[in-house]
Amino acid sequence: MLPTAVAYPIFAVGDLHGRLRWLDKLLAKLRAHPLWPDARVVFLGDLVDRGDDVKGVVSRVLEVLADKPGSACVMGNHDRAFVGAAGLLDGVPRPYWVKRYGQAYDHAETFRSYLGRTPDYHNFAEWEADLAALRGAVPDDHRVFLSHLPWVAEAEGHVFLHCGLSPELDCPAETQLHCLRERIWDRAVVNPRLGTTTDREFRPEYPVWLGADKKLSASPLPLPGRVQVTGHVFIDAPDATEVRIRVDTSGGVREPLTACLLRGPGAIPEFVFSDR
Repeated sequence: MLPTAVAYPIFAVGDLHGRLRWLDKLLAKLRAHPLWPDARVVFLGDLVDRGDDVKGVVSRVLEVLADKPGSACVMGNHDRAFVGAAGLLDGVPRPYWVKRYGQAYDHAETFRSYLGRTPDYHNFAEWEADLAALRGAVPDDHRVFLSHLPWVAEAEGHVFLHCGLSPELDCPAETQLHCLRERIWDRAVVNPRLGTTTDREFRPEYPVWLGADKKLSASPLPLPGRVQVTGHVFIDAPDATEVRIRVDTSGGVREPLTACLLRGPGAIPEFVFSDR
């Protein structure tokens, strides 16, 4: 398991979505920054799908984590969907994700990158066979890394997760943070508030903090004493308040990729872009 306690200074990097060329441009800028030698990096998830070099992105992230001890990467909803549909954790595909990954995710580029071809989702038997072939094509280090991604990383004044904490759960922010640490998503524990969207659409396979409720990117439940740093929702420019910082300015569809520099617990966020 990757480290989940991260020391400052920190560069938090938004959703990558298979865009290796853009990631390499951003890393070149980060490596030129005077704080780079002492900095840690936190990747905010969604490494896979949509872009043309998913395999290359995962390999590069692994290289960065190896080169920068104490760095971290958290799981995004696309990573969760890929792991569940292909059965990367234990060889057993999860039925919810088998269907959902085919219907709702830009999976074709992940197949091309690892398997060298696109799948046939319209024939379910072929889709299941394609997922099995995809699982066999993923290198062991990628499989272990993706399937064991933590849901949260933490620093003294910040927490890093893919989406955000939820006001639709009848449990405080600290309890939600505990569940993120332990990768717990159980209705009996998180207790969705009656009549909320989370209550009506609760899915045991899909935690809201990883992306099931997109509203949490902009309007998360505040966490006293710490700022949430998130990706998930594609925005035109980085967006920071006293409660959260959002950095997904790419969505895998356009530059720039953005990194947020945090010098310390109360630091004003600084932003580095891949294209300027």
